[in-house]
Amino acid sequence: MAYGSAKASNIQVKKPETNEKKIFQGGKARDTKAKKSKKEDGLFTETEGKIKEGGLRRALKIKTDGEPLTKKELSPLLKHDNDKTFQFRGNSIKMTDKLKKQIRLALNMMK
Repeated sequence: MAYGSAKASNIQVKKPETNEKKIFQGGKARDTKAKKSKKEDGLFTETEGKIKEGGLRRALKIKTDGEPLTKKELSPLLKHDNDKTFQFRGNSIKMTDKLKKQIRLALNMMK
């Protein structure tokens, strides 16, 4: 008679439980999916309350209803050193850390 077979009689023999089953019994199943944050409205939610609309245009001394800013115009501006003046659309502007951050953010949002 083989182990666990019930040919000879109607009595079934249970296999002994292993330690592995005892370890994992009673545990809660984990959710393997990544949890999404509740606030997924905008793409740039971390900067939502920190930026003023038209702040870069104001810093570059250009009209808000004028020509749109392009990547081709903004990317060379990042090469200027801090506290140095440069010309942009006929206006003399001094480069600051804040202005560099605004330009970098604008370029990232244009991607």
